[in-house]
This record gives sequence, structure tokens and C-alpha cells, in this order.
Amino acid sequence: MTTDKLNNKRLKPYQKKAAKYITDKKKSLDLLNNAMKKANAKRGALGETWEKFQLLFGVFKDWINGNYKEMPMRSLLMIVLGIVYFVSPIDGIFDYIPFAGLIDDAAVAGFVISQVSVDLERYKLWKKQVEEDSTSSSVSEASS
Repeated sequence: MTTDKLNNKRLKPYQKKAAKYITDKKKSLDLLNNAMKKANAKRGALGETWEKFQLLFGVFKDWINGNYKEMPMRSLLMIVLGIVYFVSPIDGIFDYIPFAGLIDDAAVAGFVISQVSVDLERYKLWKKQVEEDSTSSSVSEASS
């Protein structure tokens, strides 16, 4: 299936839901918590897709908390759309079908990541810098 078909066919119904989450940070946090619970419960079955979800969850969490403000709205909407799709038990392939539902979710996560990869790379650089700054300030405080 091409990414155009994937985008139009499977994700279109989730676009309005994603937009609603962007305007309500409390609902966004609930969505994120549900997604993290599902991902953790299915960690073994998700394989390397689990790591991809962790990146999406991380940027979304930092955006919700107001820590990361550099994510373009289009990319943020794509990320939220992917998370909404992942959490939804009734998507392209129902999640109660063993493994098939997770394969479908993994395909959507891969698609979302491919669409926002440049912005995710910027986020990873920002996150690394924040962690380095935090470590260096901890070291300087300890030596004072």
C-alpha cells in the first residue's frame, strides 16, 4: 500500500480528533497516558516500533508541558494523529486481532515518522542539548 493511500484511507477519520487534542492539553495528556499504557503493555509485540512510539510520545509530552515549542503545527498534528490511531481499538485492523492490529499500528507509526522525520531530528538534538545542560549544571552545583 502506498503512503498516499495509507494517508487518505486510514488516517483521514482521525484528523479532526487530532486537531481537537491540540486545543486541549488536559485531553492531550490523557491521550498520551493511554497511549503509553498500551505501548508498555504491548512492548514485546511491538518490537522496534516501541522505540518509535517512545520518540513520538516524548515530543508530544514535551509539547504538552510547554518545554518544546519548536514543533511545526503540521508535524504536531501528524504525531497526534498517529497516537490517536494507535490508541483507537477500531482502526484499519481491529486491535483485538492478535498481532495484525499491532502491525497496522506499526505501519502508521512508521508513516508518521517518515512524514515528520526532519522535525523529529531537531527535537532529538534539542532533547540531547537539554540533557547535556542539565548534566553540566548538576556537575557545577556539586563542585560548588
